Amino acid sequence: MKKKTFLLGLSLMASMTLVACGGSNEPGPSQPKATITYRTWDTGTTKQNNEERQLVAAFEKAENVKVNIVENPGTENAYWDGIKASITTGIDRADVMMVPNLDWPLASKYLLDIKSMTDQDEEFQKVTPAVREACAFKSGVYAIPARMNLQGYFVNTKLVESELGIRTNNLTCRSSWSDLRAIIDRAASKPDIVGLNSPAHFIDTMASVNDDSKDRNLGYFTWDGSAYHLDSDAFISGVQEGRELFEAKKTLDAWNEDERASLGLDPEIDPKVDAWNKGKLAIRYGYTYEMPDMVQSNTLGNTYKFVGNPGGKITIVGDYYGIYKGTEQPEIAYKFAKWMSFGSEGFRKRMELYKNAASINTLPMINDQDLVDDYFDLFGSSSEMSGLEDAYEYIQTKSMVEGVKVVPGFLSARQNKKTGIAIDDIASASMFELLNACIVGGKDIAAYTSGAVNINTIANKTYSDWMEDYGSQYE
Repeated sequence: MKKKTFLLGLSLMASMTLVACGGSNEPGPSQPKATITYRTWDTGTTKQNNEERQLVAAFEKAENVKVNIVENPGTENAYWDGIKASITTGIDRADVMMVPNLDWPLASKYLLDIKSMTDQDEEFQKVTPAVREACAFKSGVYAIPARMNLQGYFVNTKLVESELGIRTNNLTCRSSWSDLRAIIDRAASKPDIVGLNSPAHFIDTMASVNDDSKDRNLGYFTWDGSAYHLDSDAFISGVQEGRELFEAKKTLDAWNEDERASLGLDPEIDPKVDAWNKGKLAIRYGYTYEMPDMVQSNTLGNTYKFVGNPGGKITIVGDYYGIYKGTEQPEIAYKFAKWMSFGSEGFRKRMELYKNAASINTLPMINDQDLVDDYFDLFGSSSEMSGLEDAYEYIQTKSMVEGVKVVPGFLSARQNKKTGIAIDDIASASMFELLNACIVGGKDIAAYTSGAVNINTIANKTYSDWMEDYGSQYE
């Protein structure tokens, strides 16, 4: 693979009003052969005519199909409210839509099972394995991966080498966690440098780093495909390490306002971003779509490297399309969704359209060497940022998908579920409140992972209840 570095960008966000699901038309001399509706948040306005809208137009021209873009003015929350209303009521449906998660549409039996099409699609079989598996539920396939970005650690290599005296040439996603921990610990001896922005993500990712079991495959928030393992030593030790780093003030979120001011940070700016841009932060946990801003804001000549989750699986974050089960044009809807997402033909058009922007809003989702090489070539080498192409190779064999979009009941199990456990003055803490207290509130996670009432039982019961209530509708 050609060793170039890619700068990943965010698409314009916009919302849309509702129109009804399109039907078919008999093609005439100037008529499209079919009409479908498409609902997403990133097509902007007609006047803006952004790259996503141009990509839709390119499909229309190539396939002689009319795609009605569902406009939905308002904030992003208005978009999600509209989507949820459409899914749960069956009103104002769209043939293809960006879904906020698989939870709502699976519960409402909204989505078309596209397994018969994906089974015959050679390119779908080339989708990154962890992402392809995330699209399946029981014996069916109900989603199409729409965007793919990575989550993990960025290292300010210039800072680490010049100020901390630690070599970073061999630091990659294949390194061990101990290599990053050494940087964090060394930074603690420097009054004007912080090792890490926050350990909050340890709850979701450190179990995969710490797990040495042979009989399970711990993923995001310990999910192994059928159950959570919040009582595992890998999870408990990861959360305890996060608490230890926070209490030792080795992470920026443990510093108070006066201490941050001593670093010259602006209280009106996100401290993680400000400290990173000002060369005060050695390691930043974040997302690859933040890369363009990192490079654009780099006025100090720093050099950065993306290393994923050394010692564990790199986290894949993404969006997904769903096809309405009642669409009158299932083959065209699938072809369109593929064009807008993982298909090589549409992806090459996407690269062409985003070329002038010098960044793009997704990594390639299929393991097509020519496409991947062209992608990394086109979206620029940079002396400031490295590591992403190596990480892209790594995710083909060792990665995990962020659970919130694809695991039924995940949002409740990870965030909203009331535990019945008292935390300080909270009579029944939510799962988020309890877990957060175990990182920043002085609580020991081990106290909540055993006994009659424990978080592992609660998380797994949340999932099993969802499966009993809604999963039973599927074979």
